[in-house]
Amino acid sequence: MDIHSTKNMQEFLKQTIQEAGAIAKGYFDNGVTHIKTKSTIGDLVTEADVAVSDFIVNKIKEAYPDHTIFSEEVGEKINEGQEYEWVIDPIDGTRNFANGIPFWCTIIAVVKNGETWLGAVYNAISGDLFFAEKGKGAFLNDIKILVNNTQSIDQAFGIMAKANKAGTYGDHIERFRVFAVNLTTNTDSWVCNYATMLALCHVSSGGMDFFVSNAGLDWDYLAPVLIAQEAGAVATNGYGEPWTRGRQDIVVANTDLHPKVMQLFETYT
Repeated sequence: MDIHSTKNMQEFLKQTIQEAGAIAKGYFDNGVTHIKTKSTIGDLVTEADVAVSDFIVNKIKEAYPDHTIFSEEVGEKINEGQEYEWVIDPIDGTRNFANGIPFWCTIIAVVKNGETWLGAVYNAISGDLFFAEKGKGAFLNDIKILVNNTQSIDQAFGIMAKANKAGTYGDHIERFRVFAVNLTTNTDSWVCNYATMLALCHVSSGGMDFFVSNAGLDWDYLAPVLIAQEAGAVATNGYGEPWTRGRQDIVVANTDLHPKVMQLFETYT
């Protein structure tokens, strides 16, 4: 059996992320008691984050011992420099999770030769699994999804996640302040902050219209960005250039709406 075949790796990824989500949901249902702050008051870690991370890492080590593993809850990359790399956010939306808000997810991306190849985002509360393979489309519970065709920024329903201080989470602060002012004062767009990358998945499936953020790291972005692109979205940084790994600033929308969102980074005179 070729363990590196697309089918086998897809099946392993889907099974692993759903099993990991079930573990996280068990902690969530029983109430989270051990909570620590990492870089900021909004950057938390719980016993569940660590337990879910350990589960995923150990599963990958057993199935693919020659792969690189990069988890938010592990200090350094494991087996760095290999052809395949697994990038993991055990619980995205930990603040929601820790406070009993049922809006969080588990994220796993598979990078092959430096390029995101597979991406999965699992909402254990709803049982929704978002999945994409590069060049093969994006899916929600095995049903193909596409971004919507909203044309007007004034009629758009979007997500804005804006950090106010540069640091582990947060970059391009002043540029995103301009965007926030323009969005809230010069448009009639509805804005909602989900505090989890499920928001980007909901852009991919057409429920939301755009996603703008200047705070996120590789384990947050890699899988959801692949899903969004495979669903037909444009993903750039805050300057309109193609989004690349390592950028915290990101703008995602359909091809017609994206340039209208980008205009809001310009200072009105």
